[in-house]
Amino acid sequence: MLQFQWVIYWANLTPHIGSEQAGRRPVLIISTEEANEFLPVVTIVSLTSMKQGRKIYSTEAFLPSKDTGLSHDSIAMAHQIRSISKDRLDGACGHIVSEQLKSEIRKSLTTYLDLQ
Repeated sequence: MLQFQWVIYWANLTPHIGSEQAGRRPVLIISTEEANEFLPVVTIVSLTSMKQGRKIYSTEAFLPSKDTGLSHDSIAMAHQIRSISKDRLDGACGHIVSEQLKSEIRKSLTTYLDLQ
């Protein structure tokens, strides 16, 4: 079985509307393996490059490149959560192994979705 949860994939998010993330970009799959096994979609949060001086908001999690396999530090944006077709995925490019990072991502999702 192909693993999806906590794996970073390249995805084509075009077309988009308004402030949705667009284009070919890294996304982190957060949906459960149980759901990923039988659904034709996965739930993702979009990643963006960490720019010097950029603030990290409570709905975001900082992802150091040394912990993801990506070539640059990134930010997981819980406010850019969405489900996409697996057909939009274009190869794995990293993964999250650190339980600390997973916890920070879950915290940003909990904050954004008011699940406390």
